[in-house]
Amino acid sequence: MSQGESTKPFGFKLGPAEYAKKANAKVFLPDFMDGFVLNPDVMVSMKALSATGWWNQLYKVGHVLYLLQWFPLALFNLRDAKTRPRIFPFFKALKENEAKDLPIGTAGFCWGAKYVTELCWDQTKTKDGKRVVECGFVAHPSGLKYPGDIEMVVLPYSCAAAEHDMQMSAVQAKQTKDVLTAKTAKTKDHGVEHEFVMYDGAHHGFAVRADEDEKVEAEQGKKAEAQAVDWFKRWFANPSPNV
Repeated sequence: MSQGESTKPFGFKLGPAEYAKKANAKVFLPDFMDGFVLNPDVMVSMKALSATGWWNQLYKVGHVLYLLQWFPLALFNLRDAKTRPRIFPFFKALKENEAKDLPIGTAGFCWGAKYVTELCWDQTKTKDGKRVVECGFVAHPSGLKYPGDIEMVVLPYSCAAAEHDMQMSAVQAKQTKDVLTAKTAKTKDHGVEHEFVMYDGAHHGFAVRADEDEKVEAEQGKKAEAQAVDWFKRWFANPSPNV
């Protein structure tokens, strides 16, 4: 089994090694961002913006100013025209060579979720017309257009969502859940299913940050990891039919 892994701007504390061991898969962690990473303090500021209480409003100004230092850099370094040519050719080459006779699953967190979603549209093919991935897993996705990008999903797709996430509002989360539920109802008998799991109280980044100081979120991160592993094991063992 072979698993392609899409990265996120903040990097991993947990993930690839655990996926490899638990899913019995070979894991690739390609540097699609060409070395660019955001300071981990960006996560602190993003989380602070969701705090309630009048006293917390005073601190939000400083956090907003800090975020404004980083987001222009992220938008420039992670722009689609720069990253897309790295991502899709990688998966095509992987499927045409090392994983020619093996299933590929792909996981995307935050920024990476956009491209995992597109791979699950099943529009990217190898030279001989084969699909490049069997399934996809995303967590706290960003950069998606709702509900259109989700409506385009064809291959088995699993989403782990954070309750507090500026990149996926409550309305967008409901749209995602509703679309995936409706799709599953139509395609389940044909061997294709999707899932949506909301992690109550979690913030954007919980699935990879695994902040041990935030015990509840750290536990939720481990649950999201289990969600991903179970998803890959399921579809590696029983690939969906050609759709």
